[in-house]
Amino acid sequence: MNLKVFASLALVLFDTANAVPSFVPKAAATKQALSIRGGAGPLDPDITAKVLIGALGVQGAYSYLAPNKIHELYGVPADKLSNLLNGCTGSLFLMWTIAAYGVLFTDMSTIKAIGAAQIPITVSNLRNILNGDSESSGCSMPAQWVNLAIESFVAYACLSGADYATTAAKARAVYMGLAAIQCRFAPEAALETWGVYSNHRSPVAIFEEKLLGQQGITTAVLIGALVSNVDPYKALGYSVIPALLSSLLFVSSGDFEKIGIHLAKIYPWMALVVVSVVTLSL
Repeated sequence: MNLKVFASLALVLFDTANAVPSFVPKAAATKQALSIRGGAGPLDPDITAKVLIGALGVQGAYSYLAPNKIHELYGVPADKLSNLLNGCTGSLFLMWTIAAYGVLFTDMSTIKAIGAAQIPITVSNLRNILNGDSESSGCSMPAQWVNLAIESFVAYACLSGADYATTAAKARAVYMGLAAIQCRFAPEAALETWGVYSNHRSPVAIFEEKLLGQQGITTAVLIGALVSNVDPYKALGYSVIPALLSSLLFVSSGDFEKIGIHLAKIYPWMALVVVSVVTLSL
């Protein structure tokens, strides 16, 4: 499965969207509509969204800034590749957080929020290329440069308000979603796609690749929903449904225990996601 092909297909798929205005405004009168809709259950949707964004933002920042330390927090032994993958997962958490917070709680347009959300992962990939972490972990360097170019292009298009910004954001969601599905459900094939051969793939690294896929799918759903003018609160709720289903699959398959993660550390996260899905999506 070739990720470069995915990128080409995504751009072709959305080529006809160039006539769409590049700035997609936030849903009109979201707060008024929300007061009518009310959300499901007794919890306030605003507070629920802020708690969810804050919790995932903190998790993302920790993984992004100290990827080797997050493994210690969960009592999991790590290696160079798993640390690299964990840092990438952190950048996806931050992409989700910035896009969600920007649309819901600032005056940013949807497209500018998506553009700003590309910055952490762009910086992370550039850093990993320049300091040699990507190469020493076994990653294909041409693939890393291609990925960096895609991220930089989308960030520029969205932040500059280019005519093709909406198309770029949609293509980004498709490309990221397809790549993330492979990472989640065929992690070893995904690692091979990026040039990482079997001698670099530890059980923890394979698990981290699955987590990378989980968060990539979550972020792709959010960006795709936002750029398609779905109500921002509902988009937030919809986006974490894949994370909930993936986590349930992790639990049922025993993947957490296989690498030494105690389920007691996972259940609070799952509870937060369940509450968020019920409150924001229904």
